[in-house]
Amino acid sequence: MGLEIKFLGPWEATANGEPVKVTGERRVGVLTRLALSAGQPVPAEELLTQVWGQSTATTANKQLHIVVSKLRSLLSPHQDDDIITTVSGGYQLNLACERIDAHLFTLLAHQARAAWAQGEIARADALFQRALALWRGNALPDMTASWAQVESARLQEEHLTALEDHINLRLAAGDHHAVVPALMAHAEAHPLRERPRAQLMLALYRASRSSEALAVYQETRRVMVDELGIEPGAVLRRLQQAVLRRDPALDLTSPAQRTTLTEPVIPAELPAGTRTFTARATEIAWLHKTLTDTGRGSPAVAAIHGPGGIGKSALAVHAAHAIADHFADGVLYVDLRAATAGLQPLSPVEALSRLLRSLGLDGAAIPPTLDEAVARYRSLTSTRNLLVILDDAFDASQVRPLIPTGPACAVIITSRQIMASLDMPSHLHLTGLDHADAAALFARLADPGRVCAEPEAARQIVRQCSGLPLALRISAARLAARPERKLSHLADQLANPGRRLDALQHADLSMRDSIAVSLQHLPNEPAGHDAAHAFFLLGLLETSTHTAAAASALTDWPEYRAEAALNRLLDVRLIESAGPGRYRMHDLIRLYAREQAAHHMPEPVRITATRRAFHHPPTPVPAHLSPRACFSASCGAHTPTWPAWRNSSRPATCTALRCARPG
Repeated sequence: MGLEIKFLGPWEATANGEPVKVTGERRVGVLTRLALSAGQPVPAEELLTQVWGQSTATTANKQLHIVVSKLRSLLSPHQDDDIITTVSGGYQLNLACERIDAHLFTLLAHQARAAWAQGEIARADALFQRALALWRGNALPDMTASWAQVESARLQEEHLTALEDHINLRLAAGDHHAVVPALMAHAEAHPLRERPRAQLMLALYRASRSSEALAVYQETRRVMVDELGIEPGAVLRRLQQAVLRRDPALDLTSPAQRTTLTEPVIPAELPAGTRTFTARATEIAWLHKTLTDTGRGSPAVAAIHGPGGIGKSALAVHAAHAIADHFADGVLYVDLRAATAGLQPLSPVEALSRLLRSLGLDGAAIPPTLDEAVARYRSLTSTRNLLVILDDAFDASQVRPLIPTGPACAVIITSRQIMASLDMPSHLHLTGLDHADAAALFARLADPGRVCAEPEAARQIVRQCSGLPLALRISAARLAARPERKLSHLADQLANPGRRLDALQHADLSMRDSIAVSLQHLPNEPAGHDAAHAFFLLGLLETSTHTAAAASALTDWPEYRAEAALNRLLDVRLIESAGPGRYRMHDLIRLYAREQAAHHMPEPVRITATRRAFHHPPTPVPAHLSPRACFSASCGAHTPTWPAWRNSSRPATCTALRCARPG
């Protein structure tokens, strides 16, 4: 919950629901004045004038500094950031407006009016109720300074206006019987306000109590003439005449207007979390901060990208469960199916239709065109406090129409491609688990007793899964399906490169399918065909790290063309960046690429390509740079000196024998 300041009733400050004791008239006054302008600087001169009043003490500036220092000491333990900062000429309270009841009231009332304007009667009613429930009495009741009295009067007027707006909503929804008692009390408490008197007259008339409605008018006229010496305003006079002639305009014109005020449906669409979720503490903390920061003016968008099987969806769902309580209007989830084998990604129109249905629209109310659906979605989300999970997205064009517009909304996007062309997101590149975290995850997924019985086999399984949570999950599922087999049996299968991908398949889980989806997403154009061709050839090499020059030798293309193909593979996460100008292919993806090369390329083509790669000389280097680095990017060992290599009839062999290839 954090730190909260409340003065719509008796003044109080709380931290996580527990009282924070702020004593002293000036401390309370300074904190309240800063809270009324939370997030905005307040000049020190203004604080002195308002809180110290007519005091001419020469030490007033020093006293203000001491008060601010005391407030910082008192409040800082309950707030991560600097709670009160010194700004040019003054001070600023760094507390989200939602943590101050007066600001939260204003925000909720605004959202209620906007929802009503959009025809969301039940939602508007709920928002008005939340706003009005914040009032525990009069605003700033214990503060007598003139500035506090001005603020109190302003807040009281906002309160009465919101109360009367809510009554108007209920009258429009046909709730006239229920509002009569509240209106009677309200009109009696504020006898000179004409609006609640008019509302009471209308409610009584619709409740078939016309004589009482007319009596309200007569009583209002008497009070106004006696107290102010004036007649009631035009609205009340017209209403009296309409009641006398039983004007049909006073009735609800059709049964369709009689909307029942019920609690709006709050979507809770998150998939179930998993009890075996492991590690990722840094990533979870980043997501929490990114998505719950309330000091923003636009939706918070966190985009998680990385290769298939790395655990993006699991992380998104786990983090979403942890922060779901921050979103009063619920959680929406849509699987965009970019990496679902055998299925096409959802179109933006299909995804919007699902989201709009979750927001309460029936099939007939969902616009048929993309532009209309986007406009409706933006309208429905503009005042809501929603968390939206867009899982397994294909590209930015699919996602862009699905970003809500409300500044209180937050979005998690998971995708293989980085959503670089989206304007707003904070990006998180997810990588594989380190060995310790991978071992911990496997221990949680598999039978702990079997893991303890064969620790070395368990370590081998984890090592061959190369930090991919999907591979670890498949391995654990295979073990669960064969409880009579030893872990060493699976470890032996995984140790054999020719059998590893076979071993990483169980039921509907498959490393091959996960990798194949990325390959299918390469564009059906020359650049996409180049990328697929280069992908197959890269799988033939024993090294996992490549450069554009090496790919050029392998493919017999100009270097610029080879680099374009590598970048296409990088886009769909079939390779990863390994530093400037370098690319790395995951071991399991390399095995898949080798399989596909055998299926798609004749053997002579494969042999020729690998010979080109092995015998293509590297870019010449100055003679003084010797010994020369091994041609294999993954090795880095040194071959004989450059002159020796240059004068030889064929390439030198790698002296370290790390890659078993020419130097």
